Amino acid sequence: MIRAFIAVNLAPMVIEEIAKMQSLLQIAKGDIRWTRPEGWHLTVKFLGDIAQNQIEPTLETLREALRTQPPLHVVAQGLGAFPNLRRPRVLWAGLSGGGLKALSETIETALMPLHFPPEDHEFTPHATLGRIRSLRGWERVLAVVKEHEQTRFGESLIDHVVLYQSELRPDGAVYRPLGSIALPPSANR
Repeated sequence: MIRAFIAVNLAPMVIEEIAKMQSLLQIAKGDIRWTRPEGWHLTVKFLGDIAQNQIEPTLETLREALRTQPPLHVVAQGLGAFPNLRRPRVLWAGLSGGGLKALSETIETALMPLHFPPEDHEFTPHATLGRIRSLRGWERVLAVVKEHEQTRFGESLIDHVVLYQSELRPDGAVYRPLGSIALPPSANR
């Protein structure tokens, strides 16, 4: 079985800016397991464990569902935590943009016939910067978060949707693309 998810990638310049912010947060010395910048993306749908023979049908379903989906612009801005700043488990950089929720809903609906269950939580676009292990040092991290709640990290053109394999390792997850679907520029007109 392959642990898989569907995501869109952020522009390298945006990743660089968020990485600078992550470095500032790391200086605060909280008890956080930091994610690697090369793994930052916007997960649109987590699929869970899938069989090898599900990859191509999933990609084909996505191709058909997204054939008229225009490219999107995503703004990376602000910091926050899930479920909230008082009881943080995940530290994130915010992502927003017109059409993101619709893209998520299109993919969700398209994959239902393939027996992928709907998400059990609201779609909240973000890039995970770290996972909080304990609240040790959180006050210092929180001060940096609050200082940068509205900091803008840049904008990304989203013109591909990618099916990824996620391999969990002791030093963090490694993501490998299994296939990519281009969003047609002509659909933007």
